[in-house]
Amino acid sequence: MSTLPAAERAPSAAAAPGGSGPRLGGLVRWHVRAGELGLRLFLLHLLWVLGTLAGGVVVGVFPATAALHAVLRSDQHEAALEREDRLPPSRPGLWHEFWSAWRTELVRANTIGLVLVLLWGLLAADRAVVLAGVGAATPLVSGLVVALTVATLLLSATIWPLAAHFADPLPRLWRMAMLLLLSRPALTLSIGAVLAASVWLLGRIPGLIPVFGIALTCWAISALIWRSGVLPRA
Repeated sequence: MSTLPAAERAPSAAAAPGGSGPRLGGLVRWHVRAGELGLRLFLLHLLWVLGTLAGGVVVGVFPATAALHAVLRSDQHEAALEREDRLPPSRPGLWHEFWSAWRTELVRANTIGLVLVLLWGLLAADRAVVLAGVGAATPLVSGLVVALTVATLLLSATIWPLAAHFADPLPRLWRMAMLLLLSRPALTLSIGAVLAASVWLLGRIPGLIPVFGIALTCWAISALIWRSGVLPRA
C-alpha cells in the first residue's frame, strides 16, 4: 500500500479552514507580550518602592519616579526600533538601569518635585479659601480652582516623560510640557482619560495598587506621548 507524503496527509494548523492557525498564533503571542509587560511593570513598581524608601520617602519618591520613566523611555525606544526591524542597542539589566537613573536624576528630579509640591500646596490653600467662602464670587473661584487642579494634574503626569527624554534646563522643560498640553488637545484628552481610567480601575480593584502602583499609569502615558510623534526618536 502506498502512503501519502506527510504534506498531503492532513492540513496543517496554518492551512486549517478559516485560517485559525495564524489567528491562534497571534493570540498566543499577544498573551505572551501582555504577560511580559505585566511582569516588567510589577518589577518596576517594586523598584519604585525601593527607590522611594532609599531616599527616606521625601527625598526618594521623585528620583524613583524619574528613574521609572527613564526605564519606560528606553523600553518605548527599543519597541519602536523593533517595529522598524532595526536592532536596538544593548541595555544593562533592569536593576542596574533603574538605580543608575535614580542616582543621575537625584537632584534634578527633586527640583521638579519641589515645584510640583509648591503647585499642589497653592491649590490646597486655594481650596481651603473656597471652602471658607468668598461671598458671591465663590462659584467662579471654585470653578477656577477645579480648572487649575485638572491642569496641574495633567502637568504632573506629563513632565516626567519629557524629563526622561530631554536634558534641557528645567524652565525650558516646564514650558515644553505646557506647550505640549496646549498644542495637542487630542493628546491632552487622552492623558486625562488615562488618569481617569486609572483612578476608576484602582478604585474598583484596589488589589492592583500593590501589584502595579503607578507603573501601569506611567507606562500608558509614556506610550501615548511616545506614539504621538512629538518626541525625537534619536
